[in-house]
Amino acid sequence: MILGLELKMKIKYVQLESDAFLTDIDFVQFTPGERGVYCSLILLLTSNDGKCTFDPRVLSRNCNCDCVEEFEKIFQRIAKKFQLRNGIIRHKRVTKELKKAKHFRQLCAEAGLKGANRRWGGHSHPNGVAIAKETKGNVNVKVSKDLTNTNTADQSACTSDSLRSGLATGEQLSALRFNDALSRIIPPRSRSDRTCFRNVTNWLAEGCACGRYTGEIFERVLDYAKQARQGKKPAAVFMSILKDELGYEKKCKR
Repeated sequence: MILGLELKMKIKYVQLESDAFLTDIDFVQFTPGERGVYCSLILLLTSNDGKCTFDPRVLSRNCNCDCVEEFEKIFQRIAKKFQLRNGIIRHKRVTKELKKAKHFRQLCAEAGLKGANRRWGGHSHPNGVAIAKETKGNVNVKVSKDLTNTNTADQSACTSDSLRSGLATGEQLSALRFNDALSRIIPPRSRSDRTCFRNVTNWLAEGCACGRYTGEIFERVLDYAKQARQGKKPAAVFMSILKDELGYEKKCKR
C-alpha cells in the first residue's frame, strides 16, 4: 500500500456487513467509481484506527484514481458519508465497529486474566513464593529452599543453555536480549513469573530454530508486553495476550 501504514496491533473482529452497504440508499445510488472510492476509504480507515489525514494527493493514489482532480470530484459527491474535521477524515460506522472490537478484545483479555488468577491463585504463597501442588496420592511435595532462592542469574543461565543448539548466533543474542528486555518491561514479581518468562523465551527460540518464526518475533512479543504492563497484573495479561495471538500453551513449571 502507498501509505505505508504501521499497525500497532492486528485489528480483529471488525464487522462491515454487506447488508449495511446494500440497504444504504446513498450507496445504492453511487456510481461504480464512487463506490470504489467509498469502499477504499472505508478499508483504509478500518486498518488505520478509524482516522487518517485528508490528503487528496495521497488518497487519490490509494483509491487508484487517475488524478487528484478525479478523486476530489468523486469525494465531493460522497463527502456527506464521512466526518472531516481539522484535516482528519473519519467514518461514523467504522469508528463504532472499532470501538466494539476494542471492547471485545478487552473482554477476552479480562477473561484470560481471570483464568490465570484461578490457575495461579491455588498454587502461590501470599508472599509470592510458588508452592508445589499435591499429587493424586495426597503426597505433599516439599519445595527446596535452594529452589525458593532461585534468582534472575539462574534464569539467564537456563535460557542460555537451552539456546546452544539449533539457533544461529544472531538469534541466540536476540533471545537473550529479549529475556532481559521482557523483565525490564514487566518486572517479575515472583519465581513463578520468572519461570513463565523463561519458558516463553525458550518457546520462541525453539520456534526460530525450527523455522516457525524469524528473529522479528521477539520485538513483536515485546510489543505485547508493553500493552500488558498497563494492567493490574501485567504478567497474567501478557500470558493471556500471548495465548490469543500466538497460541502459546506451554505450562509454567512451579
